[in-house]
Amino acid sequence: MEFFGIEVSQSLILATIVLILLYLYSTWTYSTFKAMGIPGPAPWPMVGNAMQLSVGVYKKDVEWAKKYGKVFGTYEGRTPVLMFSDPEICKQICVKNFVSFYNRRRLPINNKPLDSGLTMLTNENWKNKRNTLTPAFSGSKMRLMSSIVNKAAEDLVKILRKHSEDGTPIQCKDLFGCYVVDSMASAGFGIEVNSQEQPDHPFVKNAKEAFAFGFFSPVVLIMFFLPFLVPVLNWLNIGLFPTKNLKYFTDLTEQTIKMRKSQVSSNKRVDFLQLMLDAHDVYEQYIKESHTEEDEYGVKLVKDGKSDTHDFHKGFTNEEILAQSLIFFLAGYETTSTLMSYVAYSMATNPDIQEKLCTEIDDVMANHEEPSYDVVSKMPYLDMIVCETLRMYPPSLRFDRECNEDVTIAGINIKKGMYVTVSIYAIHHNPEIYPEPEKFIPERFTKEEKEKRHPYAWLPFGAGPRNCIGMRFALLEAKIGLVRIFRDFTLEPCAETVIPIQLGKTGFLSPEGGVILRVKARR
Repeated sequence: MEFFGIEVSQSLILATIVLILLYLYSTWTYSTFKAMGIPGPAPWPMVGNAMQLSVGVYKKDVEWAKKYGKVFGTYEGRTPVLMFSDPEICKQICVKNFVSFYNRRRLPINNKPLDSGLTMLTNENWKNKRNTLTPAFSGSKMRLMSSIVNKAAEDLVKILRKHSEDGTPIQCKDLFGCYVVDSMASAGFGIEVNSQEQPDHPFVKNAKEAFAFGFFSPVVLIMFFLPFLVPVLNWLNIGLFPTKNLKYFTDLTEQTIKMRKSQVSSNKRVDFLQLMLDAHDVYEQYIKESHTEEDEYGVKLVKDGKSDTHDFHKGFTNEEILAQSLIFFLAGYETTSTLMSYVAYSMATNPDIQEKLCTEIDDVMANHEEPSYDVVSKMPYLDMIVCETLRMYPPSLRFDRECNEDVTIAGINIKKGMYVTVSIYAIHHNPEIYPEPEKFIPERFTKEEKEKRHPYAWLPFGAGPRNCIGMRFALLEAKIGLVRIFRDFTLEPCAETVIPIQLGKTGFLSPEGGVILRVKARR
């Protein structure tokens, strides 16, 4: 074929047409924020603003908030995402206008069994499951969980003792990760695992393999940058997690449930798995007594001749129990071990603060053998240290919501279907809210200082009804571990310690290379 006297092959023409169509497809949405009058960084074809985040999501969030203000627009691939870094707008989205932002963003890919997990559920289905699961994270249940966490902490202390005796440094991220695995395996799946001494335990191996995916895994890249290929992945039954790992956890959960149901009530463990089983049993009894007609959520439509409300559901199926357990593990493993690592680093590099913490622990623990839920609640300085660590190093840098109806927030008309994201890191590092934000100052979180700030200026667990349901357990787990550490040891920098600490560049703020410190015995 000839154009302007130049011989051109049909293949080249076809390739050019495909590239032009691909370019138009990938950039079709890039006028969204310009039409809304919202500033923001210029997107690149296909990838949007993703490549600009390679220097670090946390860096870009702060840079963009400083350059474009508290409201700006970004693109994930070709998907417009409205970004906020203002506590009051966060309150408007997560609380005052919650009905307009009811759901979190759902992944487009088939992701069983996680599709049944609390974070993925939507609308009334989410509400009913959340209401049933909430009592499992109450203060009274945390008191019962303390023994499970302390058992894992005992193994942690043994390992630290060995390191203090032979003088070898500790890799905090790995060590604390094992502690978290042990306590969460016991609380979430009902099995005893000592990953600190059994790194090849099947639970540990399958957990590491299942959650090893990252931002640059093929499935994740396709979801964000080539979403039109997602139906192909769904047809091929390809998800985020390897089939063999999911089968292990499925079999483990089913075996444990079967064993629990065969036990008499007096012998049953008190953990999240049992609490979910009890919810299912309550439903079965509820149906046997008077309920026969149900709607799609398992709620009786007519009760004694009157319409019933969506305040009760059918409990949890085996698949749903597995989903909640996996979400519980997935959401808690990295976040809690990362929090403890950053606390350890902050104490090692601020010895005066560490000494004050040790004094508080000694005073409170003088009358107690082990740190329980009530005991750690008597340590205000420990709480201030944990809060300041979560301010400086929030494990999750952002959280998002999906707009389910047209609504106006702060003068901005947000259309149904648009994703909105709150930048936790940008808010936490705003010098107008936290003067000298790069300094570690626990006293920011005294009662008096907290009352001076906007209530939504601290967001490590999200905000509103869809905040992190496991917040209490995560804080309990971290605090018990930290009390057990600093009751018996002090931490110091060593030759391998990287100062200042290097932060991860993805949306999860894990320390690059971990945190390596020297441990010394106090007793």
